[in-house]
Amino acid sequence: MGQACESAAASRVAMQFGLSASTVRAIDQRYLARWTETRRKPALRQMGVDEIYLGKKQKFVTVVSNLDTGEPLWFGAERKKETLDEFFRAQLSAFQRVAVQAACVDMWRPFRQSIEQWLPQCRVVCDKFHILKHAGQAVDEVRRAEFFRKGGPARELVKGKRWLLLTRWVHLTAHKKQQLSELFALNRRLLKAYLLKESLDQLWSYRYEGAMLRYLKSWIQQLRWQRLKPMEKLADMLLNHLDGILNYCRTKVPLGVVEAVNGNIKTLLRRGRGYRNLNYLLLKAQRLAATKTQWVAFQKAA
Repeated sequence: MGQACESAAASRVAMQFGLSASTVRAIDQRYLARWTETRRKPALRQMGVDEIYLGKKQKFVTVVSNLDTGEPLWFGAERKKETLDEFFRAQLSAFQRVAVQAACVDMWRPFRQSIEQWLPQCRVVCDKFHILKHAGQAVDEVRRAEFFRKGGPARELVKGKRWLLLTRWVHLTAHKKQQLSELFALNRRLLKAYLLKESLDQLWSYRYEGAMLRYLKSWIQQLRWQRLKPMEKLADMLLNHLDGILNYCRTKVPLGVVEAVNGNIKTLLRRGRGYRNLNYLLLKAQRLAATKTQWVAFQKAA
């Protein structure tokens, strides 16, 4: 029963075996609890901290993950400093806290304050994907400003292009690229904002602090005389978190692991249509990451 629940939702397994969904979930939870008690826990050297929005009732849950193994370690309600403090206090010993070398986090201040308090020797690395997300939001603000500034046919051309502007150029089809080229031919500000967003990704290709810093300075200098207020706010945010950005050159961390862990958790939430028990969800996510299970669809028994 537990092995069947690894690759399908509990409701599907219950239909397959002719049992109630609550019974299948109870069996699956006992199966996962025995599994996690017997396996060897890998050491925590590099950690990732992020939050996931679960809905209006549960709101946010803080996710702490092991970047070396790519699996979640702990869930905490809300995304406050006290939430992460509880992880360091209850889940890690003093020896384990000293062993943590780097932490990949977004720019949420309570997380950074907690890490600086409990892990003074740890290097905080700003998550690349959250920074690029802010860059996409800045481009979208430029799009909205241009939408209201333009009139007539030009406004209609800007309308409905949000997802095109948020998508990387290499991921667009030839038709979508043609649509963006037509838009950029009539609106230079959108073109400049899009190019700045696309070129920011190159910042994490440098291995040395000096080269990364020079590229960031040249990127910020391109904003002169452009009158792009959202991009200027983005530049200020990058300068305020400069040490966290440069820490990537000092301590290499797998930046995509945090997003991969969140993707697994969201997949489980969609398949199970939500989880009331966070401990059960954590066990499912750990098993999914450890076994790299592929989801399959069970057919209803005749």
